[in-house]
Amino acid sequence: MKQIKDMSNAELVSMLGERYKDYRIQMGKSQKEVAEFSGVSVFTVSQFENGSARNITLDSLFRMLRSIGMIDMVDRLLEPLPPSPVAMAKLNKEHRERVYKPRRKTDALSFRRQL
Repeated sequence: MKQIKDMSNAELVSMLGERYKDYRIQMGKSQKEVAEFSGVSVFTVSQFENGSARNITLDSLFRMLRSIGMIDMVDRLLEPLPPSPVAMAKLNKEHRERVYKPRRKTDALSFRRQL
């Protein structure tokens, strides 16, 4: 089996359609029931499930996921990133100090002597 990162968009839609069908059947719902609940056509549901719907809209997909109680899975597509260390410091109101190293004072003569 291919890894998701190696799949084309068409293969991803096909895989999601197959999984959707499995969930729908597990929930005991027909394509007609899902279509009526989600406001899409039975044809759209059928095309999605058999991998023929190459350009299904996100709106339709979200409606169909809602119809089988799986809309919560959308949150897993792009999970929130953890806060950055800088953001955490701001939240904790920590003051970050720069590392300061005093420079040696040099003049033109001392620079020439080093050469």
